[in-house]
Amino acid sequence: MKYPLISAIIATAIIASAAFASAQEKVGDIVKAGDTAYMLVCELKTPEQNVNFQRNINIMQRDSQAIDFFRKKIGEESDPAKKAELERKLKILEKNFETNDAAMRKAYGFSANRKYRMIFLESNICVPLSNDALSSLKDEAGNALDPMKIFQRGNKSLYLKKTVTGDKDNEALQRTIGFIVKRRADVEKLRKELAETTDPSKQMEITSKLGSGEKALVEAEEKMRVQYGIKSKSDYVIETSKSKLYLVLTPEEILKIEAQKKLDAK
Repeated sequence: MKYPLISAIIATAIIASAAFASAQEKVGDIVKAGDTAYMLVCELKTPEQNVNFQRNINIMQRDSQAIDFFRKKIGEESDPAKKAELERKLKILEKNFETNDAAMRKAYGFSANRKYRMIFLESNICVPLSNDALSSLKDEAGNALDPMKIFQRGNKSLYLKKTVTGDKDNEALQRTIGFIVKRRADVEKLRKELAETTDPSKQMEITSKLGSGEKALVEAEEKMRVQYGIKSKSDYVIETSKSKLYLVLTPEEILKIEAQKKLDAK
C-alpha cells in the first residue's frame, strides 16, 4: 500500500473556502463551486469534535512522515540486522496508519488518499481566566464577567470574548491565523540559524531577515487583536466550533452520480 503524505493533503485540502455551505445541506449532498463538485461527508458541530478531528489528522500526519523517514533509512542501510529492525518498526507504523485511516473513514468519511475541503462556519475567540477572575467574576479591569461565557478546556478556564460566524468571516480569520503561525515558525527558524552561525556575513544577513520577520509578526498579531477585541499582550485561544468537511469528487464519480440521477428521474 502506498501511503500519501498527509501534510500535503492537509495543505491543499483542509482550507477555508468559497461560500457554498448552506444550513439546508445534509451529509451525502453534492454541491458545486466553479468546475469542482463536492460531497458533504461530515459536519463537526462542537469545539470538541473539531479538536478531536484535528488531533486525529495530526497523528496520521506524524505517522506518514515517520513512514517516509523509515523507508528512506531502509534504502540507505546496508547492515542486515539494522535493516531488519528498521523494517520491523516500519511495519508497526504502517499498521497504525491503516488502522487510523479505517477509523477516520468510519468516523468522518475521511480517507488519506482523497482530497477534501473544509469550510469553517463558527469560531470562538477566548481568553484564559485566573483563579481570582473566576472567584470574583471580574476581569483585570474590574469588568463583570458573564458566567454563561465561562467554560473549561482541559485544565484551563476560558472566557468567550467573541464568536465569529459565517464562512466568509471565518475564512478571513483562518487566513490571519495561518499567516501568524507561518511567520512565527519562520522567526523561530531564523533564531535557530542565527544561534548556530559563526560566519559574520551570514549573521548580518540572518539578523536583517529576523528583524523584518519579527516586525511582520508583531504587526499581524496587533492587527488581529484590534479586530477581534483581544487585549494587547494577553494570552488568547481561538477554537473552531462548527465546520463542514467536503470530499472532492473525481470526474468519474460525477458521471456516475449524474447517470444515477437520470435513472431515478425515470
